[in-house]
Amino acid sequence: MTRPLPLVVLAVAVLAITLSCDMTSSQAQESRSPTDEIREQLGAPPESADSSIAADLSAAFRAAARQALPAVVFIQIERETGAGAGPQPDIPEPFRFFFGPPDRGGEMPPQIGAGSGVIMDTEGRIITNSHVVADATRVLVRLVDGREFEAEIIGDDPSSDIAVIKIDASDDRPLPVATMGSSDDVRVGDWVLALGSPLGLDFSVTAGIVSARGRQLSGRRLALESFIQTDAAINPGNSGGPLVGLDGKVIGINTAIFGAQRFVGYGFAVPISLAERVIDDLLEFGEVRRPRLGVQISDVTAVDADVYGLDEVRGADINVIEAGSPAESAGLELGDVIVAVDGDPVDDATDLTTTLARRRPGDTVELTVVRDGDRRQVEVELGRFEGDAAPGGEPREEVRRQTERLLGFRVEALTPAIAERLGIDRSSGVVIADVAPFSAAANAGVRPGAVVLAVNGVEVDSVGDVDAIAEELTAGSVISLRLLVPEVGETIVNFRTRR
Repeated sequence: MTRPLPLVVLAVAVLAITLSCDMTSSQAQESRSPTDEIREQLGAPPESADSSIAADLSAAFRAAARQALPAVVFIQIERETGAGAGPQPDIPEPFRFFFGPPDRGGEMPPQIGAGSGVIMDTEGRIITNSHVVADATRVLVRLVDGREFEAEIIGDDPSSDIAVIKIDASDDRPLPVATMGSSDDVRVGDWVLALGSPLGLDFSVTAGIVSARGRQLSGRRLALESFIQTDAAINPGNSGGPLVGLDGKVIGINTAIFGAQRFVGYGFAVPISLAERVIDDLLEFGEVRRPRLGVQISDVTAVDADVYGLDEVRGADINVIEAGSPAESAGLELGDVIVAVDGDPVDDATDLTTTLARRRPGDTVELTVVRDGDRRQVEVELGRFEGDAAPGGEPREEVRRQTERLLGFRVEALTPAIAERLGIDRSSGVVIADVAPFSAAANAGVRPGAVVLAVNGVEVDSVGDVDAIAEELTAGSVISLRLLVPEVGETIVNFRTRR
C-alpha cells in the first residue's frame, strides 16, 4: 500500500520544523551570556540591549580610570603671607581650605593651597597649572599609593597656565607614568574623564563629554588659549589634573572654571598638544620662546567672506601688520585672510594663534592666503616676541619673569601701529600686552590694551621703567596703576601682588 502524497509532504514539513526549532533553541542557549543565566536564576528578566550598552560604557570608564588614576597626584603648597595684609573676603565654608586661615593682623602662618598634577615621566616630572604653584615656598606631592615627596618647581608659564615640578623618588618602587594622547584628535561629543582632588576629595573621577574645542576665555591678544570645554565636573583642587579619553590617555590639563568659584556645568582644559609644546621649552630653555608673525587678526565674519571673496566663513582676517615684522617682510597685506598653515586648515583667529604657537622662532611656515578672492602661498620665517628677549638678543630672564610674576601682567613698548589700533593719540609709552589668568591684576580688572601711565605714583615711559619699579616690590606689595584705557580714559586700579 502507498501513502497519499500530501501526508508524506506534511510529515517531512513537521520533521523540518522540529529540527529547526531544536537548532534555534540550541543556538540561543549557546549565545546566552553568563549574565543572562544569573539573571534567570534570580528570577529577573533577560538583560536588554540598552542595559548591555550601558554596562559596556561603564566598563570603558572603569578601564580608563584604572589606567590613568595611578599617575595622578595631589599637590599641597605653602605661600608666605605678608604682615598686615588685611582681611580676606568672606569665603564659603567648602572653599576655606584652599585659601588658608583668615588674616588677623601681624605675622601669619603660611597660606595653604591645593591642586592636582599628573606624572609625565619616570624621572619624576609632573605637569600641573602655573596658578597652582605660583609663588609657592614649599610644594608637597602625594601619590595615589600614599607616598609623599617634596617637589621643586622646574618651570612655569603663566600665559598658558602650565608648570612643571619634579620629585625625587629614590626608593625601589617605580613611579606610575601617564600615557599622553593627542588632543588634535578630540571631537565634540567624545566621552572624557576629569581626574584630580577637588574640594579636598582626594583622587576623584568625574565624567562628561567634550562640549567644544578652541575656546579662548580671556581675550588676551597674545594668550596661548585654545581650551577644551567639557561638562565633566571640575572644581577647585582639580586644577592641574588630567583630562583623559576612554582609552585612559591624557588629552588635556584641567585648568579653569569660567565665571564661578565652583562647577556650573562646564570647565576647561589646556589641550595636551599645546601643553607639551610649552613643557618642551620650559625644560630646554627655562622659558617659553614664542614665535612672532607680527599681525593682529580677527575671526572671519559672513560680511568679511563676501568682501574678500571667500568660499566659506572661515579663516583669520589680518587687521594690522606691525612695522618691521616677519609678516611685513613676507609681503602680507591688510585684508589678507589666512586659511591654512602648511596645508592644515585654519578655522579662526584662535586656531591660527595656537597653530603657530606650536612652532619655534626661526621656523619657516607656508601660509595659504586669500587676497581679493585669489589664493596664494606665502612663506614666512617666524620671529620672536620682543618681550622674550633683550635688545642685545639675550633673554630677559629673571628681571622680566619677576616683573610679570609680581604684577600679574606683561608690558611691551607702545608703538605707533599699536596706538593706531587702540585708537589713542600717543606714539610712545608702555602698554599692557598680556594679563595672567587668575592673577590679582586680572581680578582687579586690568586688561590688555591699557596704557600704563604710572606705577605707585611714579610715571613710566618704557618697559625698563616698569622693571625697575618691580625690582623694588615684594610679594604682597600694594600696586596702584594709573592707566589710560581706550574709549574710557584715565583710571586707577589698585591691587596687591600675589604672595
